[in-house]
Amino acid sequence: MPRLHLIPTILLVLNSILAAAQTPTPQTPTAQSPAAQPPIVRKQLMLAHFDARPISRVDIREINLSPGQKGPLHKHPCPVVGYIVSGAIYFQVKGDSAIILNAGDPFYEPASTVITHFDNASSAAPAKLILNYLMNTENQFIILLDDHEQEIKTPN
Repeated sequence: MPRLHLIPTILLVLNSILAAAQTPTPQTPTAQSPAAQPPIVRKQLMLAHFDARPISRVDIREINLSPGQKGPLHKHPCPVVGYIVSGAIYFQVKGDSAIILNAGDPFYEPASTVITHFDNASSAAPAKLILNYLMNTENQFIILLDDHEQEIKTPN
């Protein structure tokens, strides 16, 4: 006697197999077959030139300034590059004009150069920035200065 009661089950299984075969499987893009997506855009934000020097490590720090907080007069023994995450910074390298840096703006602090202003430009909002210290044999990343530009202490 034929087993007719199994026919619906067999049809259900075959239907599932056929449906699975027709459903496209998500593909992970590879270097050989990239998915159709827009190209990556690499926009230069800043180009900092400094004297040729060995760099053996990069110390990356997040700095948070309270509303109206002023940074101390200082310099660095190494080049520093960074960007503003949020807020606005009143920035001045000795001998250059002061500028306002806003969220997304990059900046450069040359090695051994006095930074006369690194202040939160807002009295109402905090500011956050990321600094990248391009170091080699330096034991400190910042040198605080008095009003006569003499070293006073190093908070390392």
